[in-house]
Amino acid sequence: MAICTLGCNPTESELVHEFEDFDGLDIRKARFPITSTTLRLDLLIVGASVKNLTRLCATISDWNVPPATLLILDSEDFDTRVDRLSHHPRIGRTIFFCKSDAASIHAGLSEVYAFYCKRKSLNIDNKISGNYTINNVSPRWLFQTMMEHLDEYIYFKDRDSKFLAVSRYLAQSCDKDSASEVLGLSDFDLFDSRHAEEAYTDERKIATGLLQELYKEERIVKNGAHAWVSSRKLPLHTRSNFLAGSFGLSRDITESKLLTQQLEQNHERMQAELILARNLQSTLINQGLPEYLDRTGCGRLEIATRYVPSSHLSGDFFAVQKPADNGCAILVADVMGHGVRAAMVTAMIQIAVQQLRAYADQPAEFMKRLNNMMQRSMEPTGQMIFATAIYCYLDIDTRQLTYTQAGARHGIYAPAGDAESALLFENRTMSPAIGLLPDSEYAESQIELNPNDEVLLYTDGIIEAAMDDEEYSEERLVQFLMAHRRNRLPDMMDGLLASVQEFTKSKDLEDDVCLVALRLP
Repeated sequence: MAICTLGCNPTESELVHEFEDFDGLDIRKARFPITSTTLRLDLLIVGASVKNLTRLCATISDWNVPPATLLILDSEDFDTRVDRLSHHPRIGRTIFFCKSDAASIHAGLSEVYAFYCKRKSLNIDNKISGNYTINNVSPRWLFQTMMEHLDEYIYFKDRDSKFLAVSRYLAQSCDKDSASEVLGLSDFDLFDSRHAEEAYTDERKIATGLLQELYKEERIVKNGAHAWVSSRKLPLHTRSNFLAGSFGLSRDITESKLLTQQLEQNHERMQAELILARNLQSTLINQGLPEYLDRTGCGRLEIATRYVPSSHLSGDFFAVQKPADNGCAILVADVMGHGVRAAMVTAMIQIAVQQLRAYADQPAEFMKRLNNMMQRSMEPTGQMIFATAIYCYLDIDTRQLTYTQAGARHGIYAPAGDAESALLFENRTMSPAIGLLPDSEYAESQIELNPNDEVLLYTDGIIEAAMDDEEYSEERLVQFLMAHRRNRLPDMMDGLLASVQEFTKSKDLEDDVCLVALRLP
């Protein structure tokens, strides 16, 4: 049993401690505020010096488990004060009264102690009455605090969707000075008719048991302005489980809704701009290929290309140029990353290719100058952006292919003879990726081509296409090229793309792909 005194003077405290039924029990002093403390209170004795008894008694009566309480009152106007306190609508039946003389205090202690013992003997289960707080906390106080200070639309409604209680924030949002001005009104009195009708229909379904819960976003017109709220509504049951209406919480999401709409509009605009940029990029990359004809009009060199971007903007690039009647210059590059930044670098490379036409027949010098141009352009940005690449120059008269590779292997040589195997371009002369290091030197390698030999230049979107962490690989690429090296070049390249798609079980490639194939008749 937890006995506490509050505001008792020495004489009152002594009488409490001398009460025979309290013999051996721990009696503690309580201090204001006593609400929401961890102090357990089974029986409370309040001294005559304590003021504002109406507020104190109402507070104690609101507690989840009100203690049996004895108020010691001055003998002067005792009957009047007892009459007012005992009949006050906020004060419960656990409050007892006595005068401040010793005999009255003793009688009062006997009465309040008997009440405590009787209540304890009944073993009353308080859970079904709403035991959601510790004993000396008032649910009413918590509720009022929440309704007064939370910036949320909180509301309770009867079966006809009329307000039973609302938060201060809701009342102020409807230009009302206090929540009491909203009580008894409905949404038809506060909001536009379309929203009010929709809310009434939803809440009637909840209040009649057709809906157990509702969550939706609602558009409202408040004070002539459009707004959005996110609402969650539930059935309102009394403690006797009678379905009395509905309650809910609505949150103003106008700002986030407008921001989302703006983001969607910006996204649509960006998508349109990206598609335009992609079409422009594709047009620039897929410009017509040069023709190589002899005096009779027969072709001296077959060329075929394929360009497959994985997203709107690609980081892969190829260029085929005809610097002289007997020469063909080819650059294939794969820029680090994807998207706008990679596309900007490919545009930079495309401009550089035109500026370096004088070095088209000198692969090592061409690549060295291209690297330095990228280095100078990217250094002020403070970002490291590089590209792996291969540059080839084919002298059609001598059938000599000279190439230089930067950062990765990008070529396969497929001899026409059945006894010969397709070979990956050598790595022994591999040089740094372009844009990575200043003043890099680039080594050259040569291949002497025979009639009907083929060369395939590619980016790593082909060999790194994967299924369950297994890549298509250079080995599969070599095998495919050996099996199809006599096909028409366009058919061979289409077949290669189909082979990769079949391997990955997807028509969409995760990385960009550039393919350039050459064959000397």
